[in-house]
Amino acid sequence: MKTVRLTITFLFCSIFAISFAQTTKQKVFFHSQEQLGLLNGNGAVSAGMQSVNGLEMGNWFAGLGVGIDFYRYRSVPLFVDVKRYFKIANGNRLFFYGDGGYNFPWSEGDEELFSSWGGTTKIERDGKGGTYFDTGGGYAIPFRKANALLLSLGFSHKYFSEKVVTVHLVGSDAIATDIQHYSYSFNRIIIKIGWQF
Repeated sequence: MKTVRLTITFLFCSIFAISFAQTTKQKVFFHSQEQLGLLNGNGAVSAGMQSVNGLEMGNWFAGLGVGIDFYRYRSVPLFVDVKRYFKIANGNRLFFYGDGGYNFPWSEGDEELFSSWGGTTKIERDGKGGTYFDTGGGYAIPFRKANALLLSLGFSHKYFSEKVVTVHLVGSDAIATDIQHYSYSFNRIIIKIGWQF
């Protein structure tokens, strides 16, 4: 539900930005930002990928992003990205960014295991998403035709939960069921390199 509200808010902001730009004669540019990240948290280092598409007007950029986060347990964050740029020498720019949205678990799927003594074990997984956010700062090095190299450092958080039902079939009639609930909350440092076009 929060993701829907964020998406609607982003759309209204985009419409407002475009209409405001038309009245103030500021140019609005569409950009796509493709990024690779290195995530370092408590006891694990992993990778992530993001694709953000949105509008830039003046020193502001706002867009919708989706990614794949491989840290510990694979998940798919869907988020709103906002950046504020500050011009420095030679056309280079510093920026601060904030991402917020929803993290969908990438389910491993159900499993069926067979033992040598004839018993069968079925494992059913039911994942539920949760909060995702990422905030930090970076450096944009422009190239011709609105292309830019993006380097950034930030703090990232993802949360999701999972219900695991294990059913043991012993013999022809005996069934043993075990239900476990897990919640995962990961705080990481993220280093990203990306390309804007």
